[in-house]
Amino acid sequence: MALKYDTSTQPAVPQWNSRTQPSQTFTGTSFSLMHLLLAAVHPGMAGQVPRSLGQGCWMGFDAVPAVVRGAAVALLGTLVLLAAGRVLRLPAVSALAGAVGLAAGCLAVTGVVGASPRQLAERLPMLALVALGGAVVVAVLRGRAARAVAGAIGVLAGAWWMSGAPLHPDTMLRAAPVAAALALAMGAGALRGGPAMAVAWAMLAAGLALAAARGPHLAYALAGLGAVLGAALGRQAGAAPVRVALGVMLAGIAAVPVLGRGAPADWAAAAAPALALLAGPWVAGRLPRRIGPWAGPVLAAAPALAATALLR
Repeated sequence: MALKYDTSTQPAVPQWNSRTQPSQTFTGTSFSLMHLLLAAVHPGMAGQVPRSLGQGCWMGFDAVPAVVRGAAVALLGTLVLLAAGRVLRLPAVSALAGAVGLAAGCLAVTGVVGASPRQLAERLPMLALVALGGAVVVAVLRGRAARAVAGAIGVLAGAWWMSGAPLHPDTMLRAAPVAAALALAMGAGALRGGPAMAVAWAMLAAGLALAAARGPHLAYALAGLGAVLGAALGRQAGAAPVRVALGVMLAGIAAVPVLGRGAPADWAAAAAPALALLAGPWVAGRLPRRIGPWAGPVLAAAPALAATALLR
């Protein structure tokens, strides 16, 4: 299927994020969510779906608000692939269900993938595909060392992309501090799974809603929340491929308002998921076992949410 390449200039959205360079956007049914999900289950199935069917489904689904659309696609896509993995007896499909659902949900927010975005928020759909690629490599490799190397490469690729995708030595040097901070945050997220990761996504969504930054950040956060909840229902939230994808996207979405607007409320909102992941297990260890895994991350992130509400 051919790609339509749109180089038309779109007006900047105020207070989304800083501009980088002229936008070049891939559009069309080549990035149809239906084809993406079917191709993840079986490559031959995607080609059997008429392009007109995917086009018509998207045109109707586009009327749904982005905050609902992304979460619904992520949750439904994850659950469909979990069911397909069990029916087809393909553990790799089940392990990748959360990562594919996350990518599909993020693509559903805007429906396009930027090749050279003008704004930081426009980098998130491609970041979701980068995270999915890293998850796929981690899923197919054998051995902890090989998986760790693949996960690290995925984290570095995501940090490079979100820091502006610099290609020349001078721009790489200027972007190095941001890239290093993003890589540390993404790597820390990729090491965590289970209830702490689910709570971190919920805290990110709550923080972004309180900070009220202009842009699609909340829709992306809700898409991630839908994917992690779907993976948790299938007991796959702790799988290594899912952790890589969720960790990369969690840090990327949280960083966009910080790098763009940079208001104190944005910093506090970004701190909420970090506290849930890093301090949550410590707090959980001091609570009863029945409620600790979930209540610990919530209590750890609560001060950051309170600060976000006060600083907005």
